[in-house]
Amino acid sequence: MTLISFFEAKQSIGKNITYLFIIQFIRLLLPFVLLRVLIKVLTSEQFSVYIYTMACATWLSTFVEYGFNTSATRRIASCDNLEARKEIIIQTQIAKVLLSTITLVFLAWSTLGMSVFSPYPEWALTAWLIGVLIGITPTYYFQATSQLSLPALLEVGGGLITIAGVFLLIDDSSDFPLLTILLILVRLVIWKVLEKKMYVENEVRTLRFYQINKGILALKDGWNIFIIQAGSSIYTTFNVVLLGGVSTASAVATYGSSERMIRVSLVFINQVSMAIFPWFNKLKHTDPIKLFKMRRVSILYFATGGLFIIPLIWGLSPLISDILFLGNIPDLSLNLRVMAFVVPAIAINNALTLQFFTVDLNEHLVIKIILTAAPISIILGYFLSKNYGALGMATTWVGIEWAIVAMLGFLIHYQHKYRTLNS
Repeated sequence: MTLISFFEAKQSIGKNITYLFIIQFIRLLLPFVLLRVLIKVLTSEQFSVYIYTMACATWLSTFVEYGFNTSATRRIASCDNLEARKEIIIQTQIAKVLLSTITLVFLAWSTLGMSVFSPYPEWALTAWLIGVLIGITPTYYFQATSQLSLPALLEVGGGLITIAGVFLLIDDSSDFPLLTILLILVRLVIWKVLEKKMYVENEVRTLRFYQINKGILALKDGWNIFIIQAGSSIYTTFNVVLLGGVSTASAVATYGSSERMIRVSLVFINQVSMAIFPWFNKLKHTDPIKLFKMRRVSILYFATGGLFIIPLIWGLSPLISDILFLGNIPDLSLNLRVMAFVVPAIAINNALTLQFFTVDLNEHLVIKIILTAAPISIILGYFLSKNYGALGMATTWVGIEWAIVAMLGFLIHYQHKYRTLNS
């Protein structure tokens, strides 16, 4: 790698980090701007439904996205041929359509079987639509081609439109159904604009959805990444869904509001990890020695950044509870302080998973850990949340994440020791 190409790579990574940060920060910040208004005009039941809807949508989007933001990004980033890139896009989009069809099961279940949605069935449909629209948005393409400025601008514009719409349309609890239309339209426009641009740039005219075999190829390629993301969602985003089934609406509001605050603090850490992933993937083939050094440096930065956030959250949690939520969410400050300990764990987990196991094509090892952690999280979360509500689920989340850090670290240490002995 020449000096010029090195600096060009750093500049490209910096842009990717910035744009990815904007995308996720706006996506997570938007609900807080809305919460400040909604908590004043909605009933406590409606507010809990809104929190639960956003949690379900996030969980669904993980299923539809399927890990293509990693697997498809990896394929496109290493592909210079237009026809090959076009084929990858077609395969990925057909796969997302297939996955979206499967999520109809969730729509039926949420409409007919979830007590949280029973007074407001339109919000079950909203959760499904928003989850699908986020999932099928082709962020992977713009990430792989280092042109994330358009997604970032669309997210900012969509956020501003949503905020303006809330101030203009939502005056009291009777306007609750109007919020569903606004949220769906914004996500619909963002998806369509990005998909259209991707199709035009790669001369994709129409998708033949009957070519299911092409979608299956993409599903097979991204299977390991999907299992990692789907499994990890069981002890992250699924927590709110589980909590809604075993505890009270108040607990859902407390945990859901706290979790959103924690995810805002994770935005920059997560997006730095995703943005530097293509670079680490290239170093694997071009400069293994530099890759070894950069891995150590990155782990140090991620761990330090995560630990720095803990005292920040502890100090700000009372202000967040009183100013942002008007003191209407019980035990919010306590839940935030418990959840603060999950930040460094997730930061380290993301770095280890992407920069070590995914780059080295050893996702199967991460899968074994996640498939072990997921059922433990469900069982532990069920009993703790049933007895201790939101605080019980928060404790479960923290414990599971740190257990995974320990297991990943042990595996990496064992692999390094094994290679040293055999070299």
